Amino acid sequence: MKNTLLTIFFLLCVSLSFSQQEKNTAALQQFQEYYNAGDSDAIYNMLGASFQKSIGQENIKQLMSRFQNSLGNFISFKFSEGQKDVDTFLGTFEKGEQNIAITAKEDGKIYGFLFKPVENNRPPKFERNTTKLRLPFEGDWFTVWGGTTKMQNYHVTVKVQQGAFDFLKLGPNNKTYVRSGTRNEDYYAFGQPLYAVCDAVVSDVITGIEDNRPTIMNPGQPLGNSVTLLTDNGEYIVYAHLENETVAVKKGDTVKKGQYLGNCGNSGNSSEAHLHLHIQDGPEMMTAIGARCFFEEVKVGEEIRTDYSPVRLDKISRPKKE
Repeated sequence: MKNTLLTIFFLLCVSLSFSQQEKNTAALQQFQEYYNAGDSDAIYNMLGASFQKSIGQENIKQLMSRFQNSLGNFISFKFSEGQKDVDTFLGTFEKGEQNIAITAKEDGKIYGFLFKPVENNRPPKFERNTTKLRLPFEGDWFTVWGGTTKMQNYHVTVKVQQGAFDFLKLGPNNKTYVRSGTRNEDYYAFGQPLYAVCDAVVSDVITGIEDNRPTIMNPGQPLGNSVTLLTDNGEYIVYAHLENETVAVKKGDTVKKGQYLGNCGNSGNSSEAHLHLHIQDGPEMMTAIGARCFFEEVKVGEEIRTDYSPVRLDKISRPKKE
């Protein structure tokens, strides 16, 4: 279920010698050259066989494209710290800084790579939404992650998604699936329609990502198929893990509150069908800060609550009068 949006590559565990910095520096220099040239195939060929298998060539291509759009050229880097096999460098890009952890062997192959934004110390542009929002789905849903503490919501440790939710559907057996749960179609949430929470402009769309087999995640494409809406108040509302080939809007479209956007799916860094939704204060996940999300009216169990932000274990729905 966890979908760590900022972990772009999964750091593989390998056992190498302690004199790593020279190897890692050389590998990062080569990566920098290929990255600035836009040569994703060459970057893929730098990866060790096990890393290639876990990420996939098409994912590398899409990741590099999004990194270049978000960060611009890779200008320079300097060593920060080393720990066993892994060295961490501070990378400077045209549009920001990234901490880059890397593990390479003598042959120059990379077996572990992690990009993580440098902690953003600026204040958030806002701490919660001011646009009035309705729930993005119909029927009864379950809040598996939501709230302001780690116990309620593991997302709070990641700045850009600190106000995020994960929503899924429960069946009469209080399970999220029927039969064996080995197919996406076994999950109650899979294929459920999702709707715009407010009037907005479509800021970004990601499509063409296959849905995962349940329990097997795709860390190379953390959001999966996704739609990001931009409100008049500058709130970027991210819908992640949509079903492949169901996204019904494109970047630049104007949508109305309640308009169909696509179906709930299991794409990206997702282990089963669910909706991940969060608000951020800018268009780029690598530089934005997350905000809390309140809905205008929510039925929690049998009680109707106004201006409410669901928390873990809440069973929620839209009041009938909507």
